[in-house]
Amino acid sequence: MILVSFLTAFPLIAQESDSTLQKSPSKAASRALLFPGGGQFYNDQKIKGILLLGAALGAGFLYIDSSSKYKNYEGIDMSEKAKYLKLRNKYGWWVGFVYIYGLLDAIVEAHLHPFRDVMSEDIEKTNTMKKEQ
Repeated sequence: MILVSFLTAFPLIAQESDSTLQKSPSKAASRALLFPGGGQFYNDQKIKGILLLGAALGAGFLYIDSSSKYKNYEGIDMSEKAKYLKLRNKYGWWVGFVYIYGLLDAIVEAHLHPFRDVMSEDIEKTNTMKKEQ
């Protein structure tokens, strides 16, 4: 319930950023360390941020579920209990993977933020404007 409230209110409280400003890789990293997808929200990549946050929350939920099943297993078949342990470990790795991927992606995107603007400039138009001056 708290997560739904946060995801609903986050776009309302987020400030409109100026796309011409340089993004800071250190700010992107600090936001990515707060929660998975935080750096992507900083870099104005809301869809990627939502996907990363959802993936981390989903893997986290499955980790907790598998861990609970492993701890509370009272059956005779130990291979079934081992299956829950294996699933728990797999989902734990996925949480870590999503977290690290989000961190690295946020830093790289912050470094490359002005790249799209620079590459979309018309070089010939810029050169002719300089020659006229």
